[in-house]
Amino acid sequence: MVAVAATGACIETGPPQKKIDPAYIAKNLLTEAPATMSNEVGADFGGKVVYLGSDVDTKVATPGGSVKLVHYWKVVAPLGERWRVFTHVQGKAAADWVNADLTDMRIGHGPAEWKAGEIVRDEQTFKVPKTWQSEYLDVLVGLYPKGGQKIEDRMPIINGPADDERRVTAARVSVKLPEQAKPKKSTAYVVRKASAAITIDGRGDEADWQQAAESPAFRDAEGSPEVPGAARARLLWDDEYLYALISVTDPDVYSQYQKQDEPMWREDVVELFIDADGNRHGYVELQVNPNNAHFDAWFATTRAGATDTAWNAEMKSAVVIDGTGDDRDDEDQGWTVEVAIPLAAVKGRDANMEVAIPPALGDRWRLNVVRVDKPKDAKNPVASSWNPITYQDFHALDRMLEVVFGAADGSLEADEGNEGKDGDEPAGSAAPNAGEGAAGASGSP
Repeated sequence: MVAVAATGACIETGPPQKKIDPAYIAKNLLTEAPATMSNEVGADFGGKVVYLGSDVDTKVATPGGSVKLVHYWKVVAPLGERWRVFTHVQGKAAADWVNADLTDMRIGHGPAEWKAGEIVRDEQTFKVPKTWQSEYLDVLVGLYPKGGQKIEDRMPIINGPADDERRVTAARVSVKLPEQAKPKKSTAYVVRKASAAITIDGRGDEADWQQAAESPAFRDAEGSPEVPGAARARLLWDDEYLYALISVTDPDVYSQYQKQDEPMWREDVVELFIDADGNRHGYVELQVNPNNAHFDAWFATTRAGATDTAWNAEMKSAVVIDGTGDDRDDEDQGWTVEVAIPLAAVKGRDANMEVAIPPALGDRWRLNVVRVDKPKDAKNPVASSWNPITYQDFHALDRMLEVVFGAADGSLEADEGNEGKDGDEPAGSAAPNAGEGAAGASGSP
């Protein structure tokens, strides 16, 4: 689940919306455009607002470093209360993608408040993910209506440079990559095919589980309080199911939730997010808690859209607790969940999703596994995950791990040994504890 926003099945906790000083807003409402800008654009959005351009504080960024830029918007006519500004940061590699929508001006004086004649100075700072692999980054901006998830919902650009996603490039910044950031190997995790039947009993004692590469210890979500104990996961598949085995070290295993689709993300639970076609919309969320209760939901677009909890994945699971799951005053060791997810379930309600069922060797999906824990005396849950996430957005579709389907021996093509596509050797084909993909930020329209 997500850790902050109360959209659909979410944790209704977290920091309140930032309050912006009116003096700051007044300072950033200009009467005329600056005489010079680093990047002049002049793109006309719908005849209502012109994106004049931007100033950038650096010509060369580094992974893990920050970029500061200032956007300039000239308001021709009021946009109406529905409109919002979005910023995408992307590189050549598909995984190099960040959503950076919020700025102080967008919070304190967003497009809903824009008045004709205003020139809005919109200052923005974002971090380049440490995992960035492209030698440049593009900052792209556009306007979308609240709740609009499709490209065609965005405001059209009737004059000036625009891409086919109704965005303009505010700036391009070179990225200086360290040598180790230029991988020759794929970081995809190889999901080995089970060579024999998997019994769903929560024990994971089949030989195939021993051959499956184990994930690294899950990382605490960025902004989350420290998570007690480590969690790790393994994946397998066959022609009917995707299997997950998740082991959690936990001194206090507990959840009060017993029934299907209760808000179990508020207490101890493991969650799987699967965006099988990797297009960052249309995905499933699956949860199992220590009571072996299930939550499953289909998101036809993103988490900003409707949450369809009437949909049922028909998954099978079993849980083994090393301790007790209903006593908060004793000391536990942890718990293990084993789950079988019908392959067809990853399409949710979208029967036309372009995903082969069962997958062929070498097919790739995107997914993530999240562990949520509710310490006894804590006000809010804490969280960790296989691929890094923020505490504000567990769903983050741009932060999912890439997995590739392999044979029982880890090879990706029949009769071709352990070589992956294009000569890559994906994580998990030979090295356990591999499989960390790229990080970004929360998804946007």
